[in-house]
Amino acid sequence: MDKNPFVLGANLQGGEKLVSYPFDTARPKLQETPDHAVFRWLAISYASAHLTMTETFRGGCHTQDMTDAMGIVQGAKWHPRAGSMNDFSYLHTNCLELSLYLGCDKFPHESELQQEWENNKESLLTFMEQIHRGIKGVVTDQQGEPIANATIVVGGINHNVRTGGYYGLAGCWQHRTTPVTPAVPTASALCRPTMGQTRPVGARTP
Repeated sequence: MDKNPFVLGANLQGGEKLVSYPFDTARPKLQETPDHAVFRWLAISYASAHLTMTETFRGGCHTQDMTDAMGIVQGAKWHPRAGSMNDFSYLHTNCLELSLYLGCDKFPHESELQQEWENNKESLLTFMEQIHRGIKGVVTDQQGEPIANATIVVGGINHNVRTGGYYGLAGCWQHRTTPVTPAVPTASALCRPTMGQTRPVGARTP
């Protein structure tokens, strides 16, 4: 993940029908990530486009519905566990990763695969489209050269992004972002994230 700085990820699982997002660890009590609102948005984008995931009036696949009829749940509320890939990706990389539980049958019969594909096809496409939401850019010096190992500080979210070129999924309409670099004084800029638009943010001297 150092060579390929992913921003959005998902692991596909079966045996349940919901979307689970970090934190998965109770650590030692239930705790939300600083990007909780963004994770919920990503989870809802998948669940709401799924053909049956939000039809929870029958209960969950094996127990009562844990998603409040939304098809999404924080991992630690539902199935707490330590060392999940979702938590690792969030804490140690720039990637926001979720677990997509595609259906109640963990090993569907061959005859059911076409329907399972139809159930999840639009959800997968919608989920991938979310990568175009948020803030994108390249941190440069006064000469326009990219700056390596810059830290992007997003106001109001205690989870920094560290890279030269950066992508940051943002759940709110606008954030104040500040590139922090080892050798260049910092400057902040107000970025209004829109679909598919890239805005340069330069670290420059006043």
